[in-house]
Amino acid sequence: MAKVEILFLLLTLKLMSLQYITEAAEHVVGGDSAWIIPKKNPSLYSSFAANTTFRVNDTLVFNFRTGAHNVVTLSQKHYESCNVTDIIESFDTSPAKITLNRTGDFYFVCAFPSHCSLGQKLSIHVTAGGSSSLTPSEAPPHSRAPTLPAVTVPFLLMAVATNLLFPCY
Repeated sequence: MAKVEILFLLLTLKLMSLQYITEAAEHVVGGDSAWIIPKKNPSLYSSFAANTTFRVNDTLVFNFRTGAHNVVTLSQKHYESCNVTDIIESFDTSPAKITLNRTGDFYFVCAFPSHCSLGQKLSIHVTAGGSSSLTPSEAPPHSRAPTLPAVTVPFLLMAVATNLLFPCY
């Protein structure tokens, strides 16, 4: 009877662990256009943000010509007015890889003179992990990079219980 209870425990732990397994994505900002002043496509970054699901632990990749552009993070107030005097964080070398480490809104601009006011700015909303709302065929190009699933406490407990139930001698 104890083995049945342990098997039930294992199955329960396995099912609990499935909700915690997520993949982090790598999103290339601007896709093939890169991080530029979007002269030919003024909605480049707003469309990118609207068509992409951002989750905690995803990474944004900004590709740009070092010395001609940069990426800075700002508050919403400074983002809206393109005021780059109160920078939260600055990335001056390409490619700039930024891990989205919390839920909520993030604001990015190029701090070179007039670049933000000419449209080189991106605002995104980051949600908690979970399954993507986009199927792989709907995902924008360069938006998902496979990573190893996160190891969770329930998964580790399941492994320990398996070893106790089926010891190898």
